[in-house]
Amino acid sequence: MSMFKSLSNRMKKMSSGLTVGKSASEDLFLFNECFQPMAEKGPEGAALRKKGFSLADPNGNGLCSLAEIEGFIMGTLCAKYPKDGKTSDKGRDLFELFRPCYIKAYNDAKDIMADSGEVLDGTKDSTADDFVSFGEFRLLNAYLCIYATMFDAFSKIDGGGEGTEGDDRRIDEEEWMKGFKEVSDHGFVCFQGLKDKKAAKKVFGDIDDNGGGIILLDEWCAYIKKTEVAAGTELGKSLMEEQEGGAPPKDKKKKKKGKK
Repeated sequence: MSMFKSLSNRMKKMSSGLTVGKSASEDLFLFNECFQPMAEKGPEGAALRKKGFSLADPNGNGLCSLAEIEGFIMGTLCAKYPKDGKTSDKGRDLFELFRPCYIKAYNDAKDIMADSGEVLDGTKDSTADDFVSFGEFRLLNAYLCIYATMFDAFSKIDGGGEGTEGDDRRIDEEEWMKGFKEVSDHGFVCFQGLKDKKAAKKVFGDIDDNGGGIILLDEWCAYIKKTEVAAGTELGKSLMEEQEGGAPPKDKKKKKKGKK
């Protein structure tokens, strides 16, 4: 009973609309437990984000680069899962495991807030849209959980099992046909109820956008995002927020402090 209750608590819906299913790996749950609280709305989430952003923005200029965000991710994971003895370094292991999804979360988050297009002081051609601000930090944490879940599903099929051993960061049709049932309960509408090989073969063709005979991680994530948006899910709406930015009218331009 206690194990069931624990899994049930872990599978609660996040404010982003993501509900991680029971087919997810233990590593994914451990990763998301670090960032999901900072993605939640309300005073508790806001307080956690304020603390987290101070780690992500060490120079205090209000804008975070990808390198700074990766430093925040590493620091958060290692604080939650400190090195144990000479062999176990779970925080660092989780950082390396899910690293392919960080740039995806970062790119989506940095486009949320409207950008004047004005070049920042101290840079050659960078604008605020090239960095993550505090106003975008809540959804950055949400996107870290979402894209980590996408990557976790991808990894269950790539190489024939969880983790990255034997993975080549691509899924061929044989791998997909052998493993598609393993992600049917991962939390994404496109894989729910996918049970027969005929339907699975069609989905493979839909994901393999360029017809190359293999599914790349970019194609995988794009397909999940597209189907969530098309289904009108809460998750799809969260993933659409990064498309709602853009430059405000010229009379509302604001000068922003540049990176130091």
